[in-house]
Amino acid sequence: MKTIWHSVLLAIQFFTVLPVHKEIPLSKSTITGMFAFLPWIGALMGAIVASSIACLTTWTSSSDMLVAFVVVGLFALFTGGLHLDGFIDMGDAYFSYRDREKRLEILDDPRVGAFGVMAVLFLVLGKFVVLHELLVQEKLSLWMLVFIPLLTRVGMSFYFLSLKCSKEKGLAYFFKTHINHRALTSFMVITLVVACCSVMFVTGLSMLPFVLLAVLIVAFVLFRQFTLRNFGGVSGDLLGASIEGMEVVLWVTLLLCA
Repeated sequence: MKTIWHSVLLAIQFFTVLPVHKEIPLSKSTITGMFAFLPWIGALMGAIVASSIACLTTWTSSSDMLVAFVVVGLFALFTGGLHLDGFIDMGDAYFSYRDREKRLEILDDPRVGAFGVMAVLFLVLGKFVVLHELLVQEKLSLWMLVFIPLLTRVGMSFYFLSLKCSKEKGLAYFFKTHINHRALTSFMVITLVVACCSVMFVTGLSMLPFVLLAVLIVAFVLFRQFTLRNFGGVSGDLLGASIEGMEVVLWVTLLLCA
């Protein structure tokens, strides 16, 4: 039980803006557990956002534009912009059109370049526009705000497990060497089964969660190939970028299929 609690705290500490004022041991079991609970931390964030939106639309006459802005803003607030920062660094590195080694150096550079700014601007605006369209067309359901963050973090875990690290140093490499791959894969499969069955129950046996899962798999394969070709492996920034990118892809899928 103590290991489970430490794993949850690590997931909150490393992947959200919430402060955890406690020194937690970084062992193989707690790090594996951290990634195992990460999708559910994403679902919890989504549940808070969904509750906020339900209150906002029930008790105020907020426009669809404001609601879409609140959704985007709350998710960025809960993660502290961590994943957006990874997307910025990936944009700077990729659009530099340098060789692989130089791109890896740019990934590690804390400074923000013009390409990174343009990449994140299109990402955030794209997410805002798609959410606004879902609201205008009355296709946005509260379960989506819970399911999408969970699904993208499951995708990130499989992405992380499937690749070597681009550099044998840094936090991502440390985590990679302290993960029980078989246990984490089992946890992710169980998470997917539980989450998809729950959404089917809520939506009345809708096949939409499986459509989203199929799109996630395709996006995961494509992004994995993109990572190998341009960076030679995975890094912390690319993990964050994968969450943000897959999230937009899934929101677009909902706009087209919901």
